[in-house]
Amino acid sequence: MLASDLLGRPVRDRDGKPLGRVADLLTEPDEHGRQRVVRVLVTPRRRGRLLGFERPGIQRPWLLERISSLLHRGTREVPWEDIDWSAE
Repeated sequence: MLASDLLGRPVRDRDGKPLGRVADLLTEPDEHGRQRVVRVLVTPRRRGRLLGFERPGIQRPWLLERISSLLHRGTREVPWEDIDWSAE
């Protein structure tokens, strides 16, 4: 499966509750050093351009922080296993 197959796709949690749309995929290396998707960045609105400022722990200029927080409010990281990928 390609990342482009998932980006923008509407997703639900395991209980069937709509979460929003996939905005980005977050990876970590597995025991063999290969990157594995572990979390999904989900936005409640139509996917817009992400600048990386919506992620926790990122230092940013105050003006960009404010604009980003307004544009991407509700965007959150969801563990891969908490998403029901069979729902469309």
